[in-house]
Amino acid sequence: MENITLRQHMDYLIQCTLELQLHTPLFHRYQRYYERIFSYCTENGIETFSYADANTYCESVFPLLKEYAVTETRHTAYTVARYFSTGKFIWKPVTVTRYPISKSYEELMDKFKEELSKTLSSGTVRGSIVITRQYLYYSEQIGVMDASAMTTDNVLTFIRQEAPNHKGSMTKLLRTMRKFVCFLREEGIVSLDADRYLTTAGISRRKALPCFTGDELKLIFSQIDRTTSGGLRDYAIFLLALRLGLRGSDISELRLSDINWAGHTLRITQKKTKTAIILPLLVDVGNAIADYILHGRYKTDNPFVFLRIAKYVNHDPINPTSFNFSLRKYMEAAGIPRTGYDGKTFHALRRTAGTSMVESGTPVSTVAQILGHKNIESSKCYIALDTSGLSECCLDLDEMYTQKEGLA
Repeated sequence: MENITLRQHMDYLIQCTLELQLHTPLFHRYQRYYERIFSYCTENGIETFSYADANTYCESVFPLLKEYAVTETRHTAYTVARYFSTGKFIWKPVTVTRYPISKSYEELMDKFKEELSKTLSSGTVRGSIVITRQYLYYSEQIGVMDASAMTTDNVLTFIRQEAPNHKGSMTKLLRTMRKFVCFLREEGIVSLDADRYLTTAGISRRKALPCFTGDELKLIFSQIDRTTSGGLRDYAIFLLALRLGLRGSDISELRLSDINWAGHTLRITQKKTKTAIILPLLVDVGNAIADYILHGRYKTDNPFVFLRIAKYVNHDPINPTSFNFSLRKYMEAAGIPRTGYDGKTFHALRRTAGTSMVESGTPVSTVAQILGHKNIESSKCYIALDTSGLSECCLDLDEMYTQKEGLA
């Protein structure tokens, strides 16, 4: 890096942050964070702010800060450290794990992740790695600092400890740990036979989560203010999920080039299944997307259709998690109650789409194709939500003789 003063480096970073066009109060906060880091470096004789310096700085100031300031301070500190490390201004959030593990375990976990990625989707791999990280963190907490020292008892104790947190996903916990144990054995790291204790007794029953009713949908959509850019965006996103059954991850990564306006189609490759599908661009959906692009989306060369409300320097897709937050906001405004695990999430719009198709008489095989399910079994859950159709399957018991009897 050029031989320029720390003050010049910090002024450059402030200028780069200004060019992000953050709203004024937010920019002024970040400007103060930069100045505090500059003062910290000056007081401690630091000329090159490293990641270690960032960690030390954050630990010293966090007890004095409010929750929002902790996140923003960490973001600023790591932006400065990343700049001194790479010579580039890179503005991205800092991911902080609750389960920090040693470098050797990080490398082992990355190798396991690479192995899983050969046969599993990215979403499944991500969930498995969360469990793996928790196990490695647990191992370090009990003094097992090397994978070669792991025992069957360690694995089973971890399973028993985590079981209360996996009441509805024990199969996932057992499957992940079984794969990890087999991975360790195949790599010749340690000879464990714990996998023989990690088999499931049978196929777990799948709960058919509900979809939204017509009245609930009307209330939710009535709360969307389509005079704002955020409202235009949310309206188009919700319609894509409701009318075409797209997952949030596929909507977030929808590109302008995926839309064939002349042919009235959408061509996407599903992130979860890697399946390429072509869907009809329905009139109301197409109009909603066009309305957002023309009147709500700011001018940019970002290839993704749906963008954050504030201008963002990196061309990353919007996080689909934000769709759930938006939906929750509209549900609260509409007075629709929510309880834990009631299924009323953004994914419920996809379930509503699948259920509507089944109720209209669409064959389940066709529903599976439209939703991009590789296995038709994944689409059969929508039959359970078709209450009117199920009622026609009930047997008539009128001609059967029944008698009411008391206890002997």
